[in-house]
Amino acid sequence: MANFTNVDLVGQMTQIAAYGLINSTYQLDEAAVRKYAKLHVGSYLSPPMSALGEIDGKWGWTTAEMRAFVGRIQEIAMEENGGHPMIYGTDAAHGNALMTDTVFFGQQINGAASFNPDLVYEQGRITARDTLASGISWLFDPVLDNMHNPLWPRVYETFGEDPYLISVMGVAITKGIQSYPEAAACMKHWIGYSWNPTGLFRIDMHCCHWTCLANDC
Repeated sequence: MANFTNVDLVGQMTQIAAYGLINSTYQLDEAAVRKYAKLHVGSYLSPPMSALGEIDGKWGWTTAEMRAFVGRIQEIAMEENGGHPMIYGTDAAHGNALMTDTVFFGQQINGAASFNPDLVYEQGRITARDTLASGISWLFDPVLDNMHNPLWPRVYETFGEDPYLISVMGVAITKGIQSYPEAAACMKHWIGYSWNPTGLFRIDMHCCHWTCLANDC
């Protein structure tokens, strides 16, 4: 990193959704990947087939198909970006659930309702195992939003409204994920996002120091 230029650093901070990496036949668009690699793009997100519905009788990819996809992107990135690797991430808040051959768990609110951190640890461990099997090492998991309004439409993704329970379950699932040294947990969305007083999906939030202290940050 000491040798990175400002252009390199800007590229490293750029993330591309993988929907833009497939062509009209739903194969990897290598020309697009090369273009992004030459722009020093540092990371990519999500399985490209997860939002497209049924394609040729299939509703997504297997871990083997995804691993080949990610592996080829990595090869191109190394060729075109001075040997600098890219990192690939995916949402995995209740298992690596965007694949067709992995374990799906209930949402985090179910794990919180169990009051069993050992169970939640296992959820993290299995999620990491299945995500690594698909060639992805960066898990956008766990969700550590503190639920403030039951009308907010993402309550089910959280560990609930109690800061202590959230902290216990958050530690457990993170340790489970990172029981695999190759796996990196990424805590989200954490501060501000779930303080929504309206029940809408997203609104502008003002997060001053006092607000953070008052909302159990």
